[in-house]
Amino acid sequence: MRKVDVAEIKPGMILAEKIISPRGQLLAEAGTAITAQQLLHVSYYGIKTLSVQDEDDAIEKYDLEAPDEFIGETQSWRILNSKEFEEFKRAYIKCSDQLEEIIKDFVKKQTQLDDEKLLEDIHSVFEEHSTGLGIMAMMLNIQEIDTSTYKHSVNVAIISRVCGGWLGITDKKELDVLTMCGLYHDIGKSLVPQKILTKKGPLTAEEYGRMAEHPLLGYNLLSDAKIDRRIKLAALQHHERNDGSGYPYGLTKDFISYYSKIVAITDVYDAMTADRCYRAGICPFEVIAQFQRKDPSKYDQNVLQVFLKNIAESYIGTGVLLSDNSRGIITMINEKALASPLVKLDDGTFVDLKERNDLFIRACI
Repeated sequence: MRKVDVAEIKPGMILAEKIISPRGQLLAEAGTAITAQQLLHVSYYGIKTLSVQDEDDAIEKYDLEAPDEFIGETQSWRILNSKEFEEFKRAYIKCSDQLEEIIKDFVKKQTQLDDEKLLEDIHSVFEEHSTGLGIMAMMLNIQEIDTSTYKHSVNVAIISRVCGGWLGITDKKELDVLTMCGLYHDIGKSLVPQKILTKKGPLTAEEYGRMAEHPLLGYNLLSDAKIDRRIKLAALQHHERNDGSGYPYGLTKDFISYYSKIVAITDVYDAMTADRCYRAGICPFEVIAQFQRKDPSKYDQNVLQVFLKNIAESYIGTGVLLSDNSRGIITMINEKALASPLVKLDDGTFVDLKERNDLFIRACI
């Protein structure tokens, strides 16, 4: 057991002692994996340190199994069993397969990048299959299908395009450029050994070094391609951070392209939601809480706050499972505490999660 500053605790670490608020309220039991939402609650009370078990990496325990409450016609069940989702899935898979073929030919055969074909597929995903249930709801449920680099890149492209719309980018050509930034941001991984990309355990220092080369490898691959320069910069800069803590060059905000800043956020969002995959869907509020815990100087806050606010608001009316296994529906988002909305429980009562720091959203259902 060791005492750790709350600011240094990562979601997934296992508590060695239960967390009690200054008012005597139980916030979390010993032996449980702590979530980002709980860490936000802890910060509300001014708690500075927590006792955790001596295992640094406990993410496997952090991933909750889908409970029995997910059985039945949840929102996720309705989406997965809808005709619209089947059509969306076909267009999505076609796009990711097309991207894989184009990138492999580009890398191995030095063929030209076929932007038009890829954009046609993305337009199909948006224009034909994004009504009614919503593009983000579709994206959250598509996560279970595959987590390959190519599908991750399609996810980032689609989410970036959605984010662009939220940010007020209306010009179709600009949205296409932003979409291509997402599609090609990880092209450098095509030159990273597959055994590193698919390794389940922690990477060694040498393996991490090889992985960290992919932004520069991607930029070099795209350097002579006849595409918008911002697409090349997204490949190079998507792991840069506004405060200079990123890589490969440690650039600060004034030297990072605006579209690279968008992709940096959507890339992390997709990676986090993929890591929190439930049978009945993924809870976005844990992702929101993780972003809100990060140093605000890391990301462009204008982009991040618009992105997180819209993500949260897209779940108004959605069913949720709370940490005490009670169920309810999100009825209102608190703009000052996006991870803690107002929930109407199944018994008709309301719970404001901003005021109930012993509760958090376990999953959207």
